[in-house]
Amino acid sequence: MSAVSPNNSFLSPIPSTPMRVSRQQWRPFYRAIVNISSHQYVKAMLATVPIGIITAILGGPPQAVFFLNLTALVPLITLLTISIADLSIATGRVVDELLKATVGNAIELILGIVAISRGHMHMVHSTLIGSMLCYMLLVSGSCFCLTGYDKEHLHFDRTLISIMSSLMVVACMSLLIPTIMVTFPSLDTTSPQASVTRLEIVFVSRGAAIVLFILLGVFLLFQLKSHASVFHLAEASSEGSLDSHSPNDRDIAQDRSARIFSPRSAMIALVVGISCLTMCIICIVESTDGVAQELGLSAAFPTLILIPLIGNSARYASIVIVSRQGHTESAVRAIINSILRIALLVTPVLIILGWVLNLPITLQMDTFEATMLFLATMVLIHVIQDGRSNYFEGLMLVGTYIISVAAFYMRPGTTDTTKPTP
Repeated sequence: MSAVSPNNSFLSPIPSTPMRVSRQQWRPFYRAIVNISSHQYVKAMLATVPIGIITAILGGPPQAVFFLNLTALVPLITLLTISIADLSIATGRVVDELLKATVGNAIELILGIVAISRGHMHMVHSTLIGSMLCYMLLVSGSCFCLTGYDKEHLHFDRTLISIMSSLMVVACMSLLIPTIMVTFPSLDTTSPQASVTRLEIVFVSRGAAIVLFILLGVFLLFQLKSHASVFHLAEASSEGSLDSHSPNDRDIAQDRSARIFSPRSAMIALVVGISCLTMCIICIVESTDGVAQELGLSAAFPTLILIPLIGNSARYASIVIVSRQGHTESAVRAIINSILRIALLVTPVLIILGWVLNLPITLQMDTFEATMLFLATMVLIHVIQDGRSNYFEGLMLVGTYIISVAAFYMRPGTTDTTKPTP
């Protein structure tokens, strides 16, 4: 599978005919993200990159710094996505997968690292949970709603989705175990050893990170080696109707000529994009608490809702566009793959990073946020478990996300002193 879009996660299977299926899946997502990047509004947003950074350097108002740099994430993410796709044509499979696994989650990874270095531990959990909630509820619901409004049912491979969704449930539950330990203490309330200590939470969190890494490796072995046929058949059935012609030199030449960047230019764009993205995220992290105080929001709301929703909006839109074009199964796999990348790669990396830096970073999350993640996982699994969906189920998912946003907005936080009462 090529490395262009949300569907190009490092968890994507390698088909039995790589050139054909990878191009089949590469083309729609690539076209969607290129069309988004060429829109006049997205081009205009590029101006917010230097403006936002300069405003932060000059000590501008926190709201201006936050929203200018938040807007700048949109064109930067499209630039990185296109750069990865164009560079993947000239690189090997290993480099391709490495780029997709790291740069593909640049916002979550970079923000997590910056937040850890600044001591804003609550931002790490909020951003990860917010991104997963967007994929589980908003993006999947939008796909089903906008694609299925004129169809009786949307169908996708039940076996493949069942395998991937089962791993998603296990990964999400593993992330929640430390929070559950604290939320539900031992029934033995008389013994001093009954309460869970901070050291024990750190130990369990690091153990969970290691287990998640192992699950990632085993899953790659499962889909690439021992049960590759299951994934190959699903890929072929979902993509076979899209192109009945076998690949030839002209197809390959068209793919190469469709690139925005040459390999060298793609590498330069990748380095420049990551550098600008890092500076913008640093500005966002530094201004988040000030924005929350000025707007009367909880401390977690900007990183829980605004950053995942706006920062990755181009990627979300590309998934919905591809789904609307008839690639519903590819869109569903892109959504689950994105969730798995966050749960199996980004979160463990941040925990291990804290371990290396001797910082007691744990998976102990805010109880309400953790509960919402659990409920969203269960809702998504219930919707897709039978291998089909419809526009009404999609509307329910979107509605659930809107209610969740309202709940996070109205929920009191440590900096929330001016929030109006409903």
